[in-house]
Amino acid sequence: MGDRMKEVSKFIDLDQDINQKVDVIRKKVLNNKDLLEYCKEHEIHLTEDKIDCSLMNLLHFSECYPKCLTCKGLATCKQMNQGYKPILKDSINYIHLQYTPCDYQKAYEAQLEIASHLKSFYMPKKILNASLDELDLNNERADAVQKIATFAKSYTPNKFQKGAFLKGPFGVGKTYLLAAMANALAKRHIPVALVYLPDMIREIKSAIGKPHFETMIERVKTVQVLILDDIGSEMNTQWVRDEVLGPILQFRMLEELPTFFSSNKSIDELVRDYAITTDRVHDEAKAKRIGDRIKALADEIQVSGKNYRY
Repeated sequence: MGDRMKEVSKFIDLDQDINQKVDVIRKKVLNNKDLLEYCKEHEIHLTEDKIDCSLMNLLHFSECYPKCLTCKGLATCKQMNQGYKPILKDSINYIHLQYTPCDYQKAYEAQLEIASHLKSFYMPKKILNASLDELDLNNERADAVQKIATFAKSYTPNKFQKGAFLKGPFGVGKTYLLAAMANALAKRHIPVALVYLPDMIREIKSAIGKPHFETMIERVKTVQVLILDDIGSEMNTQWVRDEVLGPILQFRMLEELPTFFSSNKSIDELVRDYAITTDRVHDEAKAKRIGDRIKALADEIQVSGKNYRY
């Protein structure tokens, strides 16, 4: 009989110990200022029954939620599942604990979404952060700014709009203008490729005879909106003119795909240069054909003003 009483006493002591620990947890939860403010803000009603049924969820939330209140970004996120914050959902008899992307994670995912629509080839990272909101508005750039801003906001793939051929001296911001437009288009989920033409030509040349040669040209040729930066500075050979640049422009003209250009030269100056290639092939007809395709695709606009690189 004595042994049985001892066993019963152990269970009673154990039960009392558990109850004491539950009471400690309960007090800790109910004294958590962040939790109480959250519940008030989100209209979560903490009844006695719901607290008892959801105690572990409330404890977990009270320990993890404050980490988000002082967070400065994903790089310093202290949550076990980085980028996700705890939230509480109220129901009749129970309070549910869920995890959802925080604002930093949403911003990161939005950037990934933009990046999936913006393909950049051989462009500096600084340029890729260009924004229409940060453009320097002055009379010397007014026509160019109006053209690209209007296109960025109004273009739809089912209706052709001519691009722009931005000509002007080194450093006046032609590439930045076009990169700002590219970012605005990407945010609207319109595929756009921003290509530094001289480097692309060099890479295409090194890929001759390799499996990805045709793929490289095809990606540039077929993208919804194409920006060819610094045209006229690439290697001016017969092969570049007739086998790379010509077919890209011809395809885009026939398919009515918007194309933008930047150059230190006018279209007529490009035609003059393309007429006599560096490998001494003279063909004014093919050079004129390049010029005609550019004019069919884009309006020539002068960009001038201060040099932003100095």
